[in-house]
Amino acid sequence: MENKNDTLAQVGIGAMIVFIGIIIAVSSSMYVMINQLERISQGAESTISVATNEAHTQVIFVGGWVDDAFDDYLLMFEYQSLGKNVQTDEVAWVLWCEFNDQISRRMGYLGDQVGSAPVGTNGERTTIWEVGGEILRPDELISGKRYFVIADGGTGSGNTGGGTACGPQWIFDRGVTAYYSIYLPGGGHTTQELRVNVFEVGESVT
Repeated sequence: MENKNDTLAQVGIGAMIVFIGIIIAVSSSMYVMINQLERISQGAESTISVATNEAHTQVIFVGGWVDDAFDDYLLMFEYQSLGKNVQTDEVAWVLWCEFNDQISRRMGYLGDQVGSAPVGTNGERTTIWEVGGEILRPDELISGKRYFVIADGGTGSGNTGGGTACGPQWIFDRGVTAYYSIYLPGGGHTTQELRVNVFEVGESVT
């Protein structure tokens, strides 16, 4: 009996091999694409989460007053955050103003002791304390709580500053505006304008 090659069968087998190869290649490509999409999705979720927390981490100024007849302000703000609380020693502040093209600055951290701040229940000068609580510096700012802050005029940093520049009487006498900024760790800051229209202890400056 004569053996004959079946050309159509050979073509069919070859086509099937090619088809199977295409399926394997497509499956591998789909796996890679799905894996990459999962990573991108996870990265996007993480970025959105961080951005949301940062966007909702803020300091809202509630009010401000002339604290003494010299160079101190008493400010009130509320800390709001969807993220973690922040350490008081890591929250920076700057009090600054401009007069005759010259800028004066006083800066430091909320945990710094200022010489003109009230003496707290622990016997230390207290620059920041919780509204409605005892005069005692908190270790951290807690979301939803309000705090009083003493801002001392002058130039320099922390408790080593001096002078009266940008203080209530100083800006009142010169008819200028002062600015008080709070800088949160990890980014984000808030600035409040301070104006003294009537220079009397207890008068509003915001």
